[in-house]
Amino acid sequence: MCPSRHDVRTPSRRRTLLSLTLALSALATLSACNADDAKVDAAACDAAVTYSAAFAEAPREPGEIPAYAKERLLPIGDALERHLDGDAEKAAAVLRAAFAKVADTGDLGALETPDAAAARSTVGKAIHDGCDVQKVDVRAVEYMYVGAPKTLKPGRVSFAMKNEGVEEHEMVLFKRAADSTVKLDDLLAMPDEEVAGQMIFTGVAFGGPSTTNYVTVDLEAGTYFLVCFLPQGNDGPPHFMDGMKETIVVS
Repeated sequence: MCPSRHDVRTPSRRRTLLSLTLALSALATLSACNADDAKVDAAACDAAVTYSAAFAEAPREPGEIPAYAKERLLPIGDALERHLDGDAEKAAAVLRAAFAKVADTGDLGALETPDAAAARSTVGKAIHDGCDVQKVDVRAVEYMYVGAPKTLKPGRVSFAMKNEGVEEHEMVLFKRAADSTVKLDDLLAMPDEEVAGQMIFTGVAFGGPSTTNYVTVDLEAGTYFLVCFLPQGNDGPPHFMDGMKETIVVS
């Protein structure tokens, strides 16, 4: 199951989710590659086609994380290490080692180390630059997404979120349910039990100041939202309250 809005913005749940997505966001971009036009080895792109499904299946219970890492993530890491070249290959090896440690211990801290963060950035940049996708470069500042498009074409889109602010920022991507016409501000104001089913979690990029993080998703026609749920300071209002939110129409 995909996490609900409540899951994403609850601190403990968000930490677990982001620990996984930070390590995987760069790998998600691989699913967008086109074998004819990509500068990246097609086998690496093919190996990551299953990423979206694997991410949607990320467990909520800590005890299930080792099996998830072993059965779903390690095969992706193995293929990436075999089929990427140069610095991206070395970075994939670092991520693969982090997946292996999570599979052995269930400790998500392996995905939060400086080495893992650097590897994510290296792999993400290689894929963002080298795959045949719609490329979207977004600058995250206090408190807005600069450069976020209003419209996109259906298909695979690679988002690069460069944090040029002084706080940590995230870019959580939701798809509005096909049978919903509710606007973003109204959705964000609803209680969690009412908004469930109207916003479908699609992906996330997250990072501290002076970092760039990547996520690529296969977008169908519809309405999508970018939202930052992180609080100002330790316990302030969420960033979207001051404007860090966008609506994108894919048609």
